[in-house]
Amino acid sequence: MKKRVFIGKVILKDRILQKGMVEIEEDKISYVGERKEVDKDSEVFYLEDFFISPGFIDIHIHGSYGRDFLNSSFNDMEEISYFLASKGVTSCLPTLATSSLPEMKKAIYEIEKYISSNVIKGTKFIGIHLEGPFLNPDYKGAQREDAILKPDLNSLNELLSPHVKLITLAPELEGALDLISYLSKKRVIISAGHTSALSQDVERAISLGLSHVTHLFNGMRPLHHREPGIIGVALVDDRLSVEIIADGYHLSDHILKLVTKIKPRDKVVLITDAIMAAGLSNGEYSLAGQRVLVRDGKATLESGSLAGSTLTMNKAIKNMVEKEIVNLVDAVYMASLSPAKVIGMDGRKGSLEVSKDADLTVLDESFNVKLTMVEGHIIYNAL
Repeated sequence: MKKRVFIGKVILKDRILQKGMVEIEEDKISYVGERKEVDKDSEVFYLEDFFISPGFIDIHIHGSYGRDFLNSSFNDMEEISYFLASKGVTSCLPTLATSSLPEMKKAIYEIEKYISSNVIKGTKFIGIHLEGPFLNPDYKGAQREDAILKPDLNSLNELLSPHVKLITLAPELEGALDLISYLSKKRVIISAGHTSALSQDVERAISLGLSHVTHLFNGMRPLHHREPGIIGVALVDDRLSVEIIADGYHLSDHILKLVTKIKPRDKVVLITDAIMAAGLSNGEYSLAGQRVLVRDGKATLESGSLAGSTLTMNKAIKNMVEKEIVNLVDAVYMASLSPAKVIGMDGRKGSLEVSKDADLTVLDESFNVKLTMVEGHIIYNAL
């Protein structure tokens, strides 16, 4: 396979190379730097008016384009993966909302089959995120209360597989600390979410392996000046990374600015928390069997509770930059290298560096995705 060369404005970890170049050999990056002479037999993409960015990584996404990972066939997952690639996402963790154990086990099995096929027709699935079922019903949000379980090792083991990389649970529940300790030894990332945890609960959980917080501020005990709880600890303790949803509904601009001013950027992770309605119009959809209404891009249950989002990752970056929350370099970092670090894959993914996987996306000035490459394969091309 001949080399592929991309010439344009290259987004690095700390700056943008205005006259940059990225060279790809097979499935790896072989050169990143200032523009130089290219081999005559190389395939060259002259993209001086475009940004060449590391591919985005979404570690919290329930579905899109009319499909939900809880009940997706192999073909459904191909459709989701292609849609995500069209929005610049090169890797993701399919995320399962809380449902019955049989439903979750079946979904895990189907996703594992897709991962094991090694098919690359879109975004690569690099693991599974279980959002539940060991959650606090008081902060269930859009999670099904009838499927929420008390922390139990037997139930946990029914769900565990080598592909489960991240689990969201409520650390204050009786038995949760035992699960955290157990999961930590198995090198599963543990995230606090849908939780009423007090600060002391969080501190104990951190000591046993808790390292992440699911959609900060949403689905958790509010911040209070005398009992800061999960939010207060998450903001000031950099042993914890945090997820934020920059869709204009889940968090105000002031809160986005607060989080990004307090936390270092490698501890802030942009997620979409997208559901099956992402990429489609307003209407009625579902999440784990619950009716979801989408109006003006806002997804809610009939109760009014937010039910995930219709956000795409390129739009999340656009919102962060255009609302002057952070600059483009930092926004891309939070959508690529930060999530790679959370899941321990920053040695291979998350930035444009020599020997890393050839995952990249090309953006125009309006943050529209023009091309996406996944491990050396051009999946989406709208140039």
